[in-house]
Amino acid sequence: MNIREFKEYARSRLKSSHERPELRFLVGALLSHLANVPHYWYHTREDHVISPDVEKALLQAIDQAALGKPLQYILGYVSFGDCRIKVDRRVLIPRPETEEMWYKAKNIPGIVLDACTGSGCLAIALKKKRPGTPVFAFDISQDALDLAIENAALNEVEVSFFRADLLNLSRVEQAALSTGLHKHSIGLLVANPPYVTEKEKKEMSTGVLSFEPHHALFVPDHNPLCYYRQLAVLGRLYLKPQGRLLVEINQAYGKEICSLMREEGYKDIRLHKDMNEKDRFIEAMWVR
Repeated sequence: MNIREFKEYARSRLKSSHERPELRFLVGALLSHLANVPHYWYHTREDHVISPDVEKALLQAIDQAALGKPLQYILGYVSFGDCRIKVDRRVLIPRPETEEMWYKAKNIPGIVLDACTGSGCLAIALKKKRPGTPVFAFDISQDALDLAIENAALNEVEVSFFRADLLNLSRVEQAALSTGLHKHSIGLLVANPPYVTEKEKKEMSTGVLSFEPHHALFVPDHNPLCYYRQLAVLGRLYLKPQGRLLVEINQAYGKEICSLMREEGYKDIRLHKDMNEKDRFIEAMWVR
């Protein structure tokens, strides 16, 4: 099989489920990462013959894509910040918006605590950028933490991971202390908690619903701010004066979360938009 024949096979298998620009990107990414083919060969070297082993891997990848499996899970990693982050069905795929939050966070000084760390992308990328800064991170899922620990090793950084449920702050306190994290010591609390409401499921793609972990995505319709209430209290416990909280949010609840932070005693509260001009991040300072 040559590149032209692979492209034709991919189009025939995926044309009903993938728009043309998305399909071209997917095929190009598979050729680049599985066949080590330069991107410009997509058009200029269509007669290049693919080896049997690589052909098998490419055809299996197309079969997985036809089932709705996201490209990032097929490849097994994403680029995030200055890091290469392994991903699989244990963790959410880091989104470009979360990388935007890393960009905003990387110059905020002080010890870092990353809540709901998932793959560890934020904690690891922050540590990579500021190797002298202690970074702590936790998640409720041991499976996610296992992958996050692996990602830290792959990126040659040291992050102090611990298991805890953000909805159980007494457990967070116990686990944090056992890891060496003390109250009122951090300069930055960062988090990308679950924030998609159950009613929004109908708007989401099959790939997300079928493959990504629901516990890391969804919150109840009747209590959409449950994690932000906990984050506000967690910040009060662990942020030092002038320390900052930076969180990713559901665009529908920006004003409510700002009000919540104000009621909890935070100052200099800022609602930031993402690259798509949607309300996506809240930054707040703890002053007491």
